Amino acid sequence: MPKKIAGIVVTGLLLAYGLTLILHISANQDQYLWDFRTHREAGKILAAGSNPYDAGNLFPKARTRFLYTYPPATLFFYRLFAIPTYKTAFQIFLISKILLLIGLIYFWQRQFFKKDGGPLFYVFCLLAFNSAVFLDMIAGNINLMQQALLWLGFSFFIKGRLTLFCLFTLIAASFKMTPIFFLILLLLSDHKDKYKYFFGAGAVFLAYLLIQYMIVPDLFTGFIKNALVVVGEKGGVVPSTNKLIANIFESIAKMTGLALPRAFEAAIFGIIAAAVVFFSYKACLQLKRAKIENRAMLEVFVVCLVYALIHPRFKDYGYILLLVPSYYIIKNIRYTRIAPFLFLLFILSDRMMLPIAASIYDIIWAYYPLLVAYGVWGIYLHEIFSLAREPAVKPPAGR
Repeated sequence: MPKKIAGIVVTGLLLAYGLTLILHISANQDQYLWDFRTHREAGKILAAGSNPYDAGNLFPKARTRFLYTYPPATLFFYRLFAIPTYKTAFQIFLISKILLLIGLIYFWQRQFFKKDGGPLFYVFCLLAFNSAVFLDMIAGNINLMQQALLWLGFSFFIKGRLTLFCLFTLIAASFKMTPIFFLILLLLSDHKDKYKYFFGAGAVFLAYLLIQYMIVPDLFTGFIKNALVVVGEKGGVVPSTNKLIANIFESIAKMTGLALPRAFEAAIFGIIAAAVVFFSYKACLQLKRAKIENRAMLEVFVVCLVYALIHPRFKDYGYILLLVPSYYIIKNIRYTRIAPFLFLLFILSDRMMLPIAASIYDIIWAYYPLLVAYGVWGIYLHEIFSLAREPAVKPPAGR
């Protein structure tokens, strides 16, 4: 009974926090949902007959420094939000994101955790990875809708329904394109027609891009041009592997005056990415040999981690993708001694004030979600490779 009461209290506090957050964001529309402001204005510019990929058209009206980097077809989605006034569109978009988040957390709990969910999982979702959920809310990005589509697709992949998996993955990739990476899950499947699904889905995605190029070549060219622009975001905003490497090189240059060539940075990133892919692939092979019942789910989690670790511009709110894999391994860890990992998490919460260490700490804290993601990935691989000790492993209790 006390446990049930504690759960109700925690859930109530989280709901109160969520309501306060909504009211705060709603009352400060000029400060938040900057991505939505940019994207809505792009749709409005298209409706007026101008080119939204032209910075000269977009920047003055949207009061932004961000380009529109999604394919031309996505502009019709944002044109819908250009119909009402900005204040009304702002509220509609914000409330839609809140409802989508609630539905997604409920779906995660029902689909992946069952008894292991509850208030503790809600707290985890709120705080994990530098509060990625909060960062998504204030940015106003399309990321949360993309996450919902991907996780629906993952659930169908786990059930062996590959057509629906491909469908939801393709829709998720229609905005940012990089989620097309998750089609690689098809190659891990035992389905006899997996290659047909893989190449068929790939062909559909290429057709999606080609049709836009044929119909609106000027807009499509603008999209490609904007997508290739290297934005100067780093650190806490883009805690990705290659940005971490670049930050380390910048710090070395400041301390020593030695500027190493960019090609060296790219080479190091390539080596790390190749290592992540290689060891993850070996882990998936180990899963296949172990013949465990929840193999497909673990494959999804491993591929999510690979995507986060090798994505060149993995944004802070993108770490929502890793909430489920991270919580799952925390609740179901079997072989790994977790104490060193927890120790690392705790010591990173306090600021270092030693000479030189301050700049190192700034890098560590800025890329804290990425470092945690590497820790989770390492635990997954250790757990999977440890399955070799058992000829046939049943899924963890409660699965």
